[in-house]
Amino acid sequence: MSATSSRPARKRDAEATRRALLDAGGALFDERGYERATIREIGERAGVDPALIARYFGSKEALYLAVLADEERAARRGPFVADLHAIAERVLTRWDRSDSSPVRRVIADPTPAGAEWREIVRRVMEPGVLGPAREAVGDGADAELRAELLLALLVGISVTRANGTMPALHDVSREELLRQVAPLLDALRAGPGAE
Repeated sequence: MSATSSRPARKRDAEATRRALLDAGGALFDERGYERATIREIGERAGVDPALIARYFGSKEALYLAVLADEERAARRGPFVADLHAIAERVLTRWDRSDSSPVRRVIADPTPAGAEWREIVRRVMEPGVLGPAREAVGDGADAELRAELLLALLVGISVTRANGTMPALHDVSREELLRQVAPLLDALRAGPGAE
């Protein structure tokens, strides 16, 4: 009997491996951002061979999207507050990280995204931005439009701030920027015609 045959075969648990990769990837993406989180670190933190990322997800980008769409992870985080100021602070803080995630590239790219990417971005933005923004602005017929306007405003500010084309916007502190946009957020929440 050889030494290798005397050892019991290790049981594989595909769902546990997938969950470990999602949890490790989520933690590292949160800590370091998409670009700085490496496949090797994700595998090490999950306690599995990093090559399993390709097997279970296809790529680091696909793992990132799976992390964003992970309902179990979202449930642990809890619901986002339906407050336009809190949403703005969260979005601007994430964009200030200077991390070129796949979602950020799709949102900021001027070329039209394909239907699949539009759906992915919408699904990712729904629980953290669009849903809470709709709730914050109320049930009016234009709630969807105002929620999308909020996201467009924040993305426009963030892209322009990140690329440095407008020096004052680039150099202002996030705290001052949030103070300056507060009246715009209040107007968006109130809607047209509000006094």
